Amino acid sequence: MDADKLPNGSLHINDYEKYFNKTARRLTSSMLGGAVNYFGSDLLYLAGGLPNSDMFLITAAKIKLRDGRTVNIADDEMEVALQYNKSAGKPEMLKWLTELMRRLHDPPTLPSHGVSPSANSDMITISTYGCTEAISKIIGLVLEEGDSLLVEESTYSTVMNVIEPLGCKPVTVKNDADGLIPSDLSNILISWNEAVSGPRPKLLYCVPVGGNPTGANLTLKRKKEVYALARKYDLLIIEDDPYYMLQFTRPLIPSLLSLDVDGRVLRCDSFSKMLAAGARIGYLSGPKQFLEKFIEWKDVNAFPNSLAETIVWKVLQNMGHDGFIEHGCRVANFYHKRSQHASRIAEAYLKGLAEWSDPVAGMFLWMKLLGVEDSRPICQKLIQKGAVVVQGHIFCPASVNSPYIRVSYSYASEEDLAKAFSWLADILKEQSKQ
Repeated sequence: MDADKLPNGSLHINDYEKYFNKTARRLTSSMLGGAVNYFGSDLLYLAGGLPNSDMFLITAAKIKLRDGRTVNIADDEMEVALQYNKSAGKPEMLKWLTELMRRLHDPPTLPSHGVSPSANSDMITISTYGCTEAISKIIGLVLEEGDSLLVEESTYSTVMNVIEPLGCKPVTVKNDADGLIPSDLSNILISWNEAVSGPRPKLLYCVPVGGNPTGANLTLKRKKEVYALARKYDLLIIEDDPYYMLQFTRPLIPSLLSLDVDGRVLRCDSFSKMLAAGARIGYLSGPKQFLEKFIEWKDVNAFPNSLAETIVWKVLQNMGHDGFIEHGCRVANFYHKRSQHASRIAEAYLKGLAEWSDPVAGMFLWMKLLGVEDSRPICQKLIQKGAVVVQGHIFCPASVNSPYIRVSYSYASEEDLAKAFSWLADILKEQSKQ
């Protein structure tokens, strides 16, 4: 293994080449993209195909915040915002985000800790188009056709859309009200037979907080067990955590990143749930060498949305780190109240017809319809009555049929939830008579 064992038992990864697939190894930095790094320096810049900013129609902007404050984007800032930017994101925003990571997670691999024997495993943070870009590109850099991805048995369905065209297979790990079950993950890895199942997995994907679709939180005890297994079997972990600040209780459960002494956690965060979904701004934190390869890919096809980044950055700058963390508490309290209303209304209409656990974070009720083998026909009947929920099978890679549905309480009114649950109750009662 390409790593150094330290006296404290940590095992820093010195070289991430062994995790990269053939495509990733063939990636090289964009020559034109590299020239952008000189833009804004003292050099006479004649290299890039940059539009002349005098032809842009927008010159400045004033953004009104919900609390009545305003944030101004001055002429000089707008000129930069409307131009192409570095693939990793605005340097000043990345510095701010790195400090946020320190405050929320205090990652052991942050260079400020001074314990890493290898700069390759030092943590850095870059900008992404939300968590989805981060997830899809990480998978695209690691997995080959025929490889397997370790996922929870109920997981974010978009991950399946990413791996299926690559010819990769999901390997499901059981989960319950406390999240992914480490003992089942251990059993899978212990009994892995490459002759039967193909190459041993090298990547684990999980949504540890406000699980999508389950609404469950992975406990700290289980996180420690999962991380220990990742070290034992040399796994990288995608910690997809857009709901981290939406935990309904404080203090927040420590993240997998906070446990990462080796440089094997790739943490995906997003501003979609906290500030603006339409901005499509997220951020990825992880080992420097891996994220540099990620940036090489972005150099080829995905310069960031500089205008959206600038708007988010100006708001963050105005809030400060303490203000952003306080805003997270307000957002969590808002969704907690909505989850309580949703559970109360469900209890009134669906008691004895469905089962669910009260969410501890996030935006979803994960409901098991009793006496139902496959929720798809039920969902179709519910659409005919006038409401849409998501059928459970799309979140369950190992199952064709599922008795579950996912109900979002994030924006539906109590009146609308009551209508939908009453219609669902009528459908389930009618089916029980057949």
